[in-house]
Amino acid sequence: MTLFLSAVLAAAAFLSFCKLALLPRRWEFLTAALLIPLPFLFEERIAQTSLAAVTASLSGAARLENWCALVVIQELFSLIAGISLLAEYESGEPLKRWKFPAFLPSALLPAGALYLQMRLFNEFPGMEFRHITWILAAALPAGGIATTELIRLMRRDREARILFALHAEWVLLLGAVFLPVAATARLIPAAGEETLSEPLAVFGLLAVPVLLSMIVFAIWFNYKRKKCHVNRHSNS
Repeated sequence: MTLFLSAVLAAAAFLSFCKLALLPRRWEFLTAALLIPLPFLFEERIAQTSLAAVTASLSGAARLENWCALVVIQELFSLIAGISLLAEYESGEPLKRWKFPAFLPSALLPAGALYLQMRLFNEFPGMEFRHITWILAAALPAGGIATTELIRLMRRDREARILFALHAEWVLLLGAVFLPVAATARLIPAAGEETLSEPLAVFGLLAVPVLLSMIVFAIWFNYKRKKCHVNRHSNS
């Protein structure tokens, strides 16, 4: 369960940086600046609890259902508004401002920072909490900027970055849908078979629809893009 939870939180962070790669750089630096105070806000709370308690809190069925419902709502809105914005951009229509929140970072980004900070506190017990907090306060914005710039470098074309972000959107959306299921899933082996490792088995089973959806969406997006180019040439 810890592995699957970490994967979903990492996907949320990566998706947030994919969205920032679609915006002007001033939004990238603004988001990085907002990440700086997070470790200081979490430090006192983390010092009064343990990694097991935080993991249990984050992976509890009731808490996951609330968090994942929020994430699903946000990402569905991002998909609908983002695709609509893309259609308006391609057709040359004025962009509607109420759709711009589609570029907001994932709601799981602060939870991911909290979980990472707790793991660092437990991995380095000999280091003072304040030192780890300062290191993380510098590493979070630096890592966010580096990841965003790497995406810009790897996907120089805007359409390629949009497709990249949409793929990450589907991964996070499906992960948020199935994460509460993974929290309560119990795999029952057939008679005479050994019990499978639950986290890895659930993660593997849930990876299948994610990969299939990514392939189908990539084919559909490439088809629509080629059709749009053909229509442009025919009209010109």
